[in-house]
Amino acid sequence: MIVELKVRNAVFGGWKQVEIKTGIEQIAGTFQLQVSERWPGQDAPSPILPGYPCAVMLDGETVITGYVDDTEPGYDDQTHDIAVSGRDKTGDLVDCSAIYKTGQWWNRRLDQIAADVCAPFNIKVKTLVDVGAPFPSFNIQEGERAFETLDRAARMRAVLLVSDGQGGLLITRAGRERVATDLVEGVNIKRARGKFDWKERFSHYVVKGQHRGADTGAAADAAGPGGSADDTVVDRYRPIVVLAEDQGHIATLKQRAEWEKNVRIGRANRATITVQGWKHAAGLWRPNYLVRLRSPLLYADLDLLITSVTYKLDNSGTTAELELCRPEAFDLLAGVKAARLDRKISQKTKEGAGLRVRGDNRKWLQANAGAGYASNLSTIPQGEGWK
Repeated sequence: MIVELKVRNAVFGGWKQVEIKTGIEQIAGTFQLQVSERWPGQDAPSPILPGYPCAVMLDGETVITGYVDDTEPGYDDQTHDIAVSGRDKTGDLVDCSAIYKTGQWWNRRLDQIAADVCAPFNIKVKTLVDVGAPFPSFNIQEGERAFETLDRAARMRAVLLVSDGQGGLLITRAGRERVATDLVEGVNIKRARGKFDWKERFSHYVVKGQHRGADTGAAADAAGPGGSADDTVVDRYRPIVVLAEDQGHIATLKQRAEWEKNVRIGRANRATITVQGWKHAAGLWRPNYLVRLRSPLLYADLDLLITSVTYKLDNSGTTAELELCRPEAFDLLAGVKAARLDRKISQKTKEGAGLRVRGDNRKWLQANAGAGYASNLSTIPQGEGWK
C-alpha cells in the first residue's frame, strides 16, 4: 500500500505509524501519522504546520481532505521525524459557532439550511436522499456550534451528516450497496470482538415536541404533540422521554422516535472486525456499505452495516478495523419498513443470534441460527450474560 500525505505542494512518506478513521457516525474523518520530514529526493525538510490544507491518499485514492490540526516535530542524534494529525474540512463545523444573518430560517429545507451554515467554511453540501418537508421555522440556539445546529435539524429528518472525504458534506442515510467480500471466521478475520449492551436500550420511547398553531386553532392542537416507538426485545419496563430538537408534527415525531430506538439498538449490538490489509477484492474498505459477517463465535451469519473503518499501519503491518452494526440502526422505518422490522425484532432477528441470547440460547440457536452453528453449540455461554 502506498500512503501519501499531501500538504500544499509537497508529498510526504516514510511512514512509521498510520491511523486514519472515517465513519458515518462522525462528521469528519481523522488521521494521525508519524512521518519522515524528508521525502526522498528532497535535500531540505519541508515544514508541516498547523492550519495547512492537506489530503491523505491511500494508493492514490483520497480518503481525507482538510487541514492539519497538530504537528509534533522531533529528533535525536540519528533520526528526524514528525507526528501529524488532522481532520476533514468538516471538522471546522464541530469546532466553530454557527453564524447566519439573524440566525433563523422560515420554510427552508434541511439542505438549504446546511448550505447556508457551511458556506462561510467553503464546504459544499451534497444531498443523496430526500430531506423531507421544509421547516416552518428553525433557528440557531445561542452559543451553538455549527455541527450542533445541523445535527438538530438532521435528527428531525432522520438523516446522517458525513464527510465525503473530498472536503464536502453529505446528507445521506444507511447504504444499501453490499461488499462482495464476506468476513469469515478462520478465513480473513484477524481479530473479532462483539458487544451486546442493554444499558442504553429502552422498552418504550416517547419523543415530545411542539409545533406552531394557527391563530384560529385551539391551543391543545399545538401543545404537546408526541410520537412513540417500542423496542419489543426489551422485555421489562424501561421507558424514556426525549425532547425533540425543534418543532414538529406528530408524524415527524413518530419518525424521530423510531430513529432514536434504532440508533440505540445499533449502538448496543456491535462487532469490531480486524482484517489484514486495507482493501477487499473490489477496493478500499469504506463505511456505509453492507458486508456479510460469518462468525460462529460471535453467533453471526448476517449482513451488517460498516459504520466506521480505521486504517492502521504499525508493527503488525497494515490492518483495517471495521465497526459493524445492524443496518436497521439507521433506517427511517416509515410505513411498511417499520412493520417488517418489528416482526424481525419480535423473532429475535433470525439472521443474527448475537443480538439476544439468554438462558435458552442453545434451543434458540438450533431454531434460528442455521445448521452451520450446530457444531459450536458447546461453546455457547449459558445463563443471563447475553441479553
